[in-house]
Amino acid sequence: MSDVVPFERPTPPTEPPHPPKPPTLKDHFGRDAWPLEAVAAWRSVRAQMQRNWAEHELMSGWGWLLEDHVLDKEPLERMLALENQLSFFEPRTILLAREMLRACVTILAHGYEDPESPLAQGPVLEIIRNVLKSLENVKGETPIGEAVFKRRRRKAAAKRKAE
Repeated sequence: MSDVVPFERPTPPTEPPHPPKPPTLKDHFGRDAWPLEAVAAWRSVRAQMQRNWAEHELMSGWGWLLEDHVLDKEPLERMLALENQLSFFEPRTILLAREMLRACVTILAHGYEDPESPLAQGPVLEIIRNVLKSLENVKGETPIGEAVFKRRRRKAAAKRKAE
C-alpha cells in the first residue's frame, strides 16, 4: 500500500478555448440564407429610399423652393439590383417563399399609391413564378395555416386514444 501514484500536471493551454460558434442563417436555412438576407436588405434600402424622397420633398418645399438639395438615389439602385437577383432565385423553404411573396405584395401595393413610382415597379411576376415553381414540389395535401393546428390536434387525440 505504499505505492506512489505518479501525478503530473497537464501542460497549460497555449490559447484560451474558443467559445462555440453561434448558429447562422446558413446553418438553419442552407441555400436560402443569402436570399433571406437579400430580402431583408431590400426592405432596408427601400425604406431608406422612401426616407430620401421624403427629405428631398421637404428640402425642396414640394417644388416651391429652390432645388439645391441633391437626391441620393443609391438606395434605389441597390433595391433594383436586389430585386433583379431575387427574381432568379427559387426558394427552398416556406419562410423564403413567404418573404418573397411579401416583397411582391409590397411592390404591388405601392402601385395603388403611385403607379409611376419606381417603388411600384419590379420583377413581381418572375418572383411569383419562382415561388410557384418551388411550391409545386410540396405535396398538395400538406396542410397550411389553421389546418396545421387542426391536424396536430387530431393526431394528439388519436395518440391519447391509442394509449
